[in-house]
Amino acid sequence: MTCARRLGLVVVLALALAAAAQAADAPTAPVRPTALVVALSLGDSGLQAGVVRGREVILARGFEVELARILARRLGGRVASFVNVDSPGRRLAAGTPSWHLALASLEPSALRPAARFSIPYATTDLAVVLRRGVVRPARLAGLRRSVICVVKGSGAYPVVTRSIRPARRPLVAQGPDRLRAMLRAGVCDAGVVPAVDAGRLLAGQRRLLGPVAGRIEHGKGLVVAVPRDGGLDVALVDRELRRLRADDTLGRLARTWLGLDPAALRRLR
Repeated sequence: MTCARRLGLVVVLALALAAAAQAADAPTAPVRPTALVVALSLGDSGLQAGVVRGREVILARGFEVELARILARRLGGRVASFVNVDSPGRRLAAGTPSWHLALASLEPSALRPAARFSIPYATTDLAVVLRRGVVRPARLAGLRRSVICVVKGSGAYPVVTRSIRPARRPLVAQGPDRLRAMLRAGVCDAGVVPAVDAGRLLAGQRRLLGPVAGRIEHGKGLVVAVPRDGGLDVALVDRELRRLRADDTLGRLARTWLGLDPAALRRLR
């Protein structure tokens, strides 16, 4: 073997050893889990409700529950279990949680160091439900002389005063049932409620109440929280959510569990 050939073999061997050492030192990508643990925060009959034993959810149903199951299949896995978590946002802030996804009516927050957030799968806009006989307004300005009702604790009051600027102070109902009764009695011309609640407000009341005039933009939407270092890429979650919106799966789930698809309501400006 010539000297030049020996030198060439030495160089090739050195490069191979260097590449192997570099590969050994490189961090390995986390294995994508296929048996997913999903965090819920039960309490809404349309979005998610069920039966809990300790933290384990032994029965679950609702929009977000079915979305979690479909999303898991689209990601190449399945939901192995649901866990019920009070204040999932605080748990995320405290460190790496013991679940892979959280679908718990979460909005994007300042917890980005602890988790990544998907694109919205449901709106946090507010819906304007009219009493029977009220002409549907083309713009928010058309509601300024209307008597508007909101549900206590829904967050709608400041949005109404800021976006509609009604001539009269909004009336506050103690709950959805009371607001529905006030609309039926003509005490209110319009009720402003979270859009995800509008279909249930109208359930069985189509002949007694007016239509949904549209929605008022509010918030950034409900998102999936994906813990960092949990093995799931939030970009894959985003991709599947876009596909679920495009093929009307999200719309179908909303119509089934919420009574209407809030995303299909026209925007009022």
